[in-house]
Amino acid sequence: MKKILIAGGKFTDIPTIKAAKRLGFFVITSGNNKDDLGHSYADKTILCDYSDKEAMLDIAKKEKICALFSACDDFSALTCSFISEHLNIGNFDSFETTKTIHHKDLWREFLQKNNLVTPKAKGFSNIESALHEIPRIFKDSKVIIKPVDFATGKGISQIQISKNTDITPNIKQAMNASRSGHIVVEEFLEGSNHGFSTLIKDQKVIFYFYDNELHDYNPFAVSGTTTSNIFSSEIIQNIVHQIEKIARTLHLKDGIFHTQIILTNTAQGKKPFIIEVCRRAGGDLYSEFIAKSCGIDYMRLAISLHNNLQIHAIYANEQTKILESIPQYDSNIKFIINNNYNINKQMMKNYINTADCEINFPILNLKPTMRICLMTHKQGIYNGIRHSSLVKSLITDQVIWAKRGEKIDDNTRYKAGIVFLKCQDYTQIQEVLYDLRDSIQIYE
Repeated sequence: MKKILIAGGKFTDIPTIKAAKRLGFFVITSGNNKDDLGHSYADKTILCDYSDKEAMLDIAKKEKICALFSACDDFSALTCSFISEHLNIGNFDSFETTKTIHHKDLWREFLQKNNLVTPKAKGFSNIESALHEIPRIFKDSKVIIKPVDFATGKGISQIQISKNTDITPNIKQAMNASRSGHIVVEEFLEGSNHGFSTLIKDQKVIFYFYDNELHDYNPFAVSGTTTSNIFSSEIIQNIVHQIEKIARTLHLKDGIFHTQIILTNTAQGKKPFIIEVCRRAGGDLYSEFIAKSCGIDYMRLAISLHNNLQIHAIYANEQTKILESIPQYDSNIKFIINNNYNINKQMMKNYINTADCEINFPILNLKPTMRICLMTHKQGIYNGIRHSSLVKSLITDQVIWAKRGEKIDDNTRYKAGIVFLKCQDYTQIQEVLYDLRDSIQIYE
């Protein structure tokens, strides 16, 4: 049986593991934690730090894998590129290109060198040069200071640069959070935050999906997403043009190209800035958010593109569920795309085995979809989930991993689970968000 190595096995990798099985693979997962929820869906688990490229390469050789896919983690994406380059397995960017994409300092440098839209930014590898250069480069500006190699909001801070500003604590915080000890400093942009996720083929965008990001508990970490109704066709075309230019310049291979966007307000209208990028699925079950919103078999498409497999189907044969134990819900929403999503019909047809897949592209309006991390503004002892009647009526799927009695020390990072909901309209989203603030029960 053909084997695929998934360089991870956390809860957020469950959609990837299940999609690989739908493709007929014997699935091997990895990671340090034997209790990660994804492992129970795999055929075999080999515990190994997936950021250890050499160790993971040895596993790939010993298991004689024929396919490869990244977990929802930048270090995993780097490892998959490394393995692919050494064994000629899969369809991944070169290791150097992957580093450029996933290291924030190299990414900003690439954008600047190629005259692509980007905020002013500068990378640093030692505290002395940072202390000397930042006040000069970013005089009287608000900046964000980040570790170059983390995507979870860890180590990030925002500060106004002035003559008397002490930026030493901010620099140390970011450097301590970085595995490499490198940081990037960039000008702060005022605007709204969004995800814009694409699938590319031959350096062309063949599918895109966009959302509104929520940062309700930590200004630098996404706590949820909703489908969006604020992207104009001009904004979409602008972003797609930028992504395709990046793809051509870096000679990107097929597959996922996920971005985080800030839409700024200018006299000429909204202007999109691509802030972060990665060649992997977004975390916290973002891939499932796309699948539930669009009705497509998103991870099956992604695995196929990253491994040079023939695409046999676009749409999901059935509504997906994270945990089979969750009761089924009534829905006839299948095989649909709404105005949040687009498939390049002609290009996609060129890559689909039409003998196995009936191709049609109906355009329907879906109800607004939400993917929300269950978090709290309080500290204390976790005592379960109690949703309001409104929230209960709109839930389509959820996964809860928190255990009663757990202590919540850092409520900006603590997550009890993830819930998916379908709302009647965009106004109702605000009501739901208000109610969800009190879903986690706490002993203070």
